[in-house]
Amino acid sequence: MTTTFFSQNLFKASSGLALALSAGLSFATAEQPARGGTLVIPIHWGEPATFDCAAAGSAGVVMRIAPHYSSLLKLDPDRYPEVKSDLAKSWTVSPDGLTYQFKLHTNVKFHDGTALTATDVKVSYDRLRNPPAGVVSLRKSMFEDIKSIEAPDAATLVIKLNAPNAAMLQLLAMPYACVYSAKLLASDPSYPAKKVMGSGPFKFTRYVSGSEWVGERFDGYFKAGQPYLDGFRALSVTPSAAVNGLLSGQVHYSLRSLTDNEIDRIVKARGKDVKVVGRETTTPVRMWVSVNTQKPPLDDARVRRALVLAVDQWNGGKAMSKITGVNVVGGLVRPGSPLARTDAEIATQTGYGRDVTAARKEARRLLAEAGHPNLKLVFSNNQAFPYFGVFVVDQLRQIGVTVEHQMADATTQTARKKSGHYDLIFDNPPEYLDDPTVQLSNFQMFKNNPTNTARVDDEKLEVLYDAQKREMDPTKRRARVHELESYILNQGYAIPLFWQNWTRVISSDVGGVGDMPSNFLKMDLADVWLRSGGKP
Repeated sequence: MTTTFFSQNLFKASSGLALALSAGLSFATAEQPARGGTLVIPIHWGEPATFDCAAAGSAGVVMRIAPHYSSLLKLDPDRYPEVKSDLAKSWTVSPDGLTYQFKLHTNVKFHDGTALTATDVKVSYDRLRNPPAGVVSLRKSMFEDIKSIEAPDAATLVIKLNAPNAAMLQLLAMPYACVYSAKLLASDPSYPAKKVMGSGPFKFTRYVSGSEWVGERFDGYFKAGQPYLDGFRALSVTPSAAVNGLLSGQVHYSLRSLTDNEIDRIVKARGKDVKVVGRETTTPVRMWVSVNTQKPPLDDARVRRALVLAVDQWNGGKAMSKITGVNVVGGLVRPGSPLARTDAEIATQTGYGRDVTAARKEARRLLAEAGHPNLKLVFSNNQAFPYFGVFVVDQLRQIGVTVEHQMADATTQTARKKSGHYDLIFDNPPEYLDDPTVQLSNFQMFKNNPTNTARVDDEKLEVLYDAQKREMDPTKRRARVHELESYILNQGYAIPLFWQNWTRVISSDVGGVGDMPSNFLKMDLADVWLRSGGKP
C-alpha cells in the first residue's frame, strides 16, 4: 500500500513513540490471548442523547457504541497516528494524492446476517459528508475535500478528492465513521440514532439509562478468533464512583486520567492486582472555553484577547495537577507531537507568556481601550468539570471581569451550544487525533460547521486552515500550523485550558491494553482479553 508523503514522514518522526508503545504493550504480545469473560468499564460522560456516530457530540457516546460497528480504517495503537485496516484490507493512494482506492474484506456480515459490501461503506461516508434532511453530522466539514465516493464492485471503494489533504487517511479512520447498513438507511435514514446494528465485534444487548450498556460477542465477526471477550459492560457512573470501582475491583480499568492521590489510593488497596500506565503520556484530549463572537462585546477582538491574556497557564497547570489529569500546558496542537511548538516557542504566544503580571496589565489596557473595564460574562460549564469553572472565574477576576458560573448537564450544554445562549462555554475539541486538521476543525466556518462554538465565520482563518491541510511537506506544514495557531490565539476565539496526561490504572488481569497515546484507540475492544476470563 502507499501513503501520502506527509504520512510517511510523520511516521518517521513518531518512531520513538512507536518503539515505546511496543515496549509498553509487550505483555499483550508475549502471551496467547485467552477467550471468555466480561470486561467491565466505567463511563462518566453522561447518558447518550443519540446512538448515531455522526451526531455524537460526546466521548461517552462513541465509547459505548464503538464495539458494535466497523469502520473503513482504524488508527494504529502501535504506530499512532498512522492507520491500519479494518474493513479495508489494503489501499493505494495516487501520486497526486487525489484518488484513494480500497479493497475490502469480503467475508463481513452485519449483526442481522446480511453481507456488508462497498455500497454500505459508500452510503455511510456519504451520510457523514452530506447528511440527508433530519440527520445531524457534526463532522461533515472534515470531509469537504471529498469529491465523490464510488463502489464499482462489492469489494472496491474509490474516493476522489477535490484537492490533496495531508490527513485524509486519518479522517477516514475517525471513530465516528461507523459503517451502517445501506438497506436500513434507505428505509429509515435516522435508524442509527435509535437502533444499534453494525458489523463490529460485539452485538448490542441492552441499555439501561443511568445504569449500564451491555454487548455480547458477535460470533460472525470477520476477524478470525476475535473478539476474545464474551462481552462487555459499560457502567454509567460518576468519576468518584469510577475510582471507587477501581479501589474495590469492580471495574477493570479507568477511561479517564487519574491524579497522583487517586492512583496511590488504588495501588495501596489493590497492590499487584493493578498496573499504572501513562505517566508520561499526553493525549489529544484537551479543554478550552469558547468565546461567543456573536455576543457583544465579545465581537471585539481586543476584549477576547484580554480574556486569553488573563490566564496563567504555567501555574494553572501545576494547580490542576492536584485535581485532575487534564493539567498539561500546551498550545493548540498536542504538546510533544511533530507539529507542536516547544515550551520555549509556545511561551512567545498570546496567553502563554511567563510574565503573567505583564500579560494581565495588557489585558486590562485592552478592556479599557474597548470601553469595557468592568466586564460581566456568563460561563456555561459542563457539570463533570466544576474545577475548570472555578479556575476560569478566578483567572478572569484578575483583570476585573466578573463571571457568573453556570453548571449544566450534558443535555443542557448541548442545547446551549446549538442555540448560542452563552457568553463563554466549556468545550473539548475533537480528541481522537492530534492532527490540526482534526483538532482545529471547530474553527471552520460556523455557517457550515455546527461544532464551531465560537460561532465565527472568518475568511482569513479558513485560508490559513486550508493552507496547512494542503501542505504535504512536514517542515513546511509545521510552519503553516504555527501561523494558524498564532492567528487563533491573537483573535481570542477560545481561551485554552489544558491537555490530558493519561495516567490511569488497569487491572493486571487485562491483556491487550497498555499505555496509549489516545483515549480513542482500541475502542471496539476486539483484541482486548482477560487472563482469567473472569471477574475484575
